[in-house]
Amino acid sequence: MVAASTLASRVLGLARDMLMAALFSANGATDAFYAAFRVPNLARRLLTEGVLTVTFIPVYTDYLMTRGGREALELAQKTLAAVLAAGVFAAAAGVLCAPALVPVLAMGFEDQARIERTVVMFRIMVPYVAVAGVLAFCMGVLNSHRRFFAPAFAPVLLNAGIISGILLSGRLFADPLYAVSAGVMAGGVLQLALQITFMVLAGFRMKLSLNLGHPEIGRIFRNGLLGMAGMGIHQVNILVATLLGSFLADGSISYIYFSDRLHELVLGVTVMSIGTVMLPEMSAHASRDDSTALIGSYRSSVRTALFFAVPATAALMIIGLPIISVLLMHNRFTAVEAGMTFRALFYASAGIVSLALVRLTAPVFFTLGDARTPCMAAAVSFVLNAACGWVLMRTPLRHAGLTLAAAIAATAQAALLVALLRKKSGAIGLSDLLASAAKNAAAAAPMGAVIWMLSGLIDWESAPFTTRLFVLAGTIAAGGAAYFAASIALGVEEARMIASRLGLRK
Repeated sequence: MVAASTLASRVLGLARDMLMAALFSANGATDAFYAAFRVPNLARRLLTEGVLTVTFIPVYTDYLMTRGGREALELAQKTLAAVLAAGVFAAAAGVLCAPALVPVLAMGFEDQARIERTVVMFRIMVPYVAVAGVLAFCMGVLNSHRRFFAPAFAPVLLNAGIISGILLSGRLFADPLYAVSAGVMAGGVLQLALQITFMVLAGFRMKLSLNLGHPEIGRIFRNGLLGMAGMGIHQVNILVATLLGSFLADGSISYIYFSDRLHELVLGVTVMSIGTVMLPEMSAHASRDDSTALIGSYRSSVRTALFFAVPATAALMIIGLPIISVLLMHNRFTAVEAGMTFRALFYASAGIVSLALVRLTAPVFFTLGDARTPCMAAAVSFVLNAACGWVLMRTPLRHAGLTLAAAIAATAQAALLVALLRKKSGAIGLSDLLASAAKNAAAAAPMGAVIWMLSGLIDWESAPFTTRLFVLAGTIAAGGAAYFAASIALGVEEARMIASRLGLRK
């Protein structure tokens, strides 16, 4: 259910990006929009896609299991009040300080008119920070009660709001990108309406009870700050890439944004869905002090994630250009922009497996009450990303060097987290995970050969759109079939389970 809802969101997100590319292309104006959008989008990623939920769910679940529903409800109400107060303060500060913040976020922008344009869009969108905090709280409560639909479906409404802004951009504002910015806030309002409705249906009473002296509130926020580093450092690294990209040629920020969107499609539909469902379960194991079951859940989630992440890495590297050609190369988005986006995507894809490991390993530390270890690993990632990005952007890679730097940083972070988890918890079945990854890689080899041969049948820059669409669909289908068949032949457990569920095997 979570994967289906997330897939719907990602598909609508692709439609949004297709419209943005077709109507606005990749240039200085879109760079200004994506620079302004980076902060509210970062808040959404950090808060609604893991950080607050990772720190809130273990505490809330422990209250539910050990103290009962009444005390858990009181804790939730106090957390909501604190989150709302912090979000409103941050949004107000963002609006007031926008003229000072924007030149930092887009340090390479020299044109004063573009800076002023970015400031206006930033002010329109930054109140979404407060919305994101409340959304993350609702997500934590609903997921703790095993109600996954509304939190997973909420991003669909955000994309619907942005698409509405794009379609109405010529009617609402003199500058069409201001309308797109307003669409971000419209989508946020729709998301809130959905979450509040499901919270009420679940029996939650939306009562604000601010009590910053409550011992668990301090713990949640303290761990939340650490969690922003431990769980959300990749988004911070992409923010750094945006900042450094502002020093490069026009369009560089947009290329980085589009590549990030495409490889996040894989992570969102598979890894994020797995992590969303597994976190409440692991928190319950931790509350019962059942480390064996907790590590078992972790190992199962990693194996499942690798089953999807390994072939996705190979596929995006091989047929990334055909995918970009079909999804983005329309109207004002030309083959030149498609090629530049593919360069960024190729190197970004190298970090998909590592990001999957980070997304599933870091929450284990939080469920065990250790927020410092993920933060330490994230600090290593941040420094490595900034250093590598600063060097690689000066090579012929240019903007692609920034996405490669993020992939290198994610790999170092994943390796460190897995090593430290093994040291902390003892056996985590590392040899089993490595064997599983090796089988996935072996199964991806024939898939890669199939899609490489099929993708060479046409010229992806000049062929008609319908031809590109049907050849790409056939290539993906054939590649997927080859990977699945090879996985069955190699005895990959996840493939056999899927085959059994589909009635292909007894």
